[in-house]
Amino acid sequence: MKTAIGPITPGASPDPAALPSEWSAWSEEPGLAVRVEEDGDLLGVIHAVVVGQTEAWFEGLWVKPAARGRGVGRRLIAEATSLVRGHGATVVRTAVPARDYGALAVAERTGFARHCEAVVLVAEMPEGPIDLPYEAPVSAATVKETATVTRLLEETPALRAWHGLVPLGWRFRRLVPELVQGLIRDGRALRAAGGPEGAVLFAVRDEWATISVLAGPPAHRQALFGAVVEEARLAGAIRVAFFAPDAGAAAGLSAAFAPHPWCPDGLVIAQKSLAVG
Repeated sequence: MKTAIGPITPGASPDPAALPSEWSAWSEEPGLAVRVEEDGDLLGVIHAVVVGQTEAWFEGLWVKPAARGRGVGRRLIAEATSLVRGHGATVVRTAVPARDYGALAVAERTGFARHCEAVVLVAEMPEGPIDLPYEAPVSAATVKETATVTRLLEETPALRAWHGLVPLGWRFRRLVPELVQGLIRDGRALRAAGGPEGAVLFAVRDEWATISVLAGPPAHRQALFGAVVEEARLAGAIRVAFFAPDAGAAAGLSAAFAPHPWCPDGLVIAQKSLAVG
């Protein structure tokens, strides 16, 4: 067996079920595909992505059925671990559908431990007028508000449940002021009322709007959600995705959310320390 490393390309995983169809469209960073081959035959693949100064992400692990039991999965994870450690990563995370017990077992056998859980809710973009509560005016967050917005998000039920992580696309990473500031500069952070009293981090790409975290009292959350919907409609998006600690987090939002079909019972986010000593 030999290892090959190259850029992640559309259709890089031979198994469509290994990743949801929107994974590439929602991705924030480029990554590398680590492949194990034998005599020109692909035995397995995993994607490795650096998502922060010391954080990495693994996704799309696939092993050819006929090659299972030969240590291909362990070799892929070992090769990917060496790769991201060489780029400064001291922790790596991955996400597995909650009822994919086989994938969870592989993660645990290779040193990953459950860190937190999340749900991914999706809906068609709401049509017609959006309720924007007058008591919660929404505007773009400013760079001067970086520290305030960061603290506000850190105190949300979502960030507490995720132990300080936040998803961008499908990839979770630690919420830090530098990340929040970058999203503010990109126009991907909105604030509501006052000090502010609510905030949302989001992205609009192709036909999707994705909401990473939504914070504030109910009226502020609805106002922020409505503002994201309005911006997404103008950009041509027709669907919205919402990451949350549980399905109840979508209560009061004006969309008919349902669980994402790739992970109908939610996601398990697992992590492994790569620190030496």
